[in-house]
Amino acid sequence: MMKKFLYGFSICLFIVMVAACNSQSEEADAPSTGGDEEPLNEEAQTNGGEEEIELRMTWWGGQERHDRTLKVIELYEEQNPHVTIVPEYSGFDGYFDKLSTQLAAGNAPDIVQYGGNLNDFVARGTVLPLDDYVGNELDLSQHDQSMIDAATFDGQFYGVTLGTNARGVLLNKTLFDEAGVVLPSEDWTWDDFYEIANELSATLDGIYGTADFEEDGFGTFLAQRDKWTYLDGEIGFEPQDVKDWFTLWKELREAGGAAIPEVQVTATQTPEQSLIVQRTVVMEAIASNQLGAYQGATEDELILFINPYNSESGKNGVGLRPSQFLAGTNTTDHPEEVAKFLDFFVNDLEATEILGNDRGAPVNAEVREFLLDSGDVVDQEIFAYIDWVSSTSEAPYIPNLPGYNENTQLFQETAERIYFEQSTVEEASENYFNELIANIERYSEE
Repeated sequence: MMKKFLYGFSICLFIVMVAACNSQSEEADAPSTGGDEEPLNEEAQTNGGEEEIELRMTWWGGQERHDRTLKVIELYEEQNPHVTIVPEYSGFDGYFDKLSTQLAAGNAPDIVQYGGNLNDFVARGTVLPLDDYVGNELDLSQHDQSMIDAATFDGQFYGVTLGTNARGVLLNKTLFDEAGVVLPSEDWTWDDFYEIANELSATLDGIYGTADFEEDGFGTFLAQRDKWTYLDGEIGFEPQDVKDWFTLWKELREAGGAAIPEVQVTATQTPEQSLIVQRTVVMEAIASNQLGAYQGATEDELILFINPYNSESGKNGVGLRPSQFLAGTNTTDHPEEVAKFLDFFVNDLEATEILGNDRGAPVNAEVREFLLDSGDVVDQEIFAYIDWVSSTSEAPYIPNLPGYNENTQLFQETAERIYFEQSTVEEASENYFNELIANIERYSEE
């Protein structure tokens, strides 16, 4: 009787234990409905529980830059599978107009490539300050201090410098050879430039010796005279400097050495459609980091050369400057991830090897040393040109004018009024100077 009782008790105990275990298992499998436990983030279902992040990135450039940048994005996504970067790229024309529209509408990309006009957008309050991420997500320890300073405004750091470059004159050596014209000497002057351009135009049927060097060329022209556009709240030139610049090009067009107005107004900064690649001109002003893109767009042999010297001052006026900046937009939902990507873009050896010198000589000293050993022929030419500028010029870095887009348009409109004889050089130059002063004062007060 006792055995039957113990046997029955054991069976009951076993059933109770099984029921309890099943109940605990069901509770463990059941979704949480409250208490101290937080619900699962719907965006963090994969990749080891990391949040799925999407960033938009915009830049301008030629096809080579697009291809290189897309490869770096793919590399980053491979190493960070929880991140998707949506590329938005184009040529330079209209780039900042579109960006300004996006910013005004509140739908700007998270990551933006800027030029020397970064200061303009910082003043608008649309750029993400990066100080909280420096030393953590973003390492600047190997970056040139001057390039860090170039992206620092009112004590705050806003963007990584993508490269160091310098203005230069791109020569189509193939067309020089076809014309039987000897390449210039390394200390050529504006008088030499004038003669060479006229000789090329006279020899090559339907091809002009040079394109207009435009607004960037004017900055170099001023530096030859120990002048500048605008620095530390001061205008550094006079109306006569504007007249001298536009007169130089008017006389060269009239002599036949420079592209006629109908051709010049079709000029673009997109290498594939540029006047020199289209074999419309033999010489054109570019930034050194663009050499690879231009050379990749043509079978002609191109050479990057120093700017013509001012015969009176003995200066070429070419200075080293940041090529572009990469920065975040202050409305991004993922500022830390933006900072991580900026770090990757300028510091990762594999990424920077893909990018090469397309945006200029890297500002990271370790990366520069690495590329010196692994760079291709074009990279070596760019490094050699940067060394050439460093050894022949002391021109300072001058930031872009406040109100960059508006003032660039003002310069272009002024040039076109002179091209098509809608205004004299004297009148157009005076009007440009006065309107520029008004624009600078207005943007400085904002």
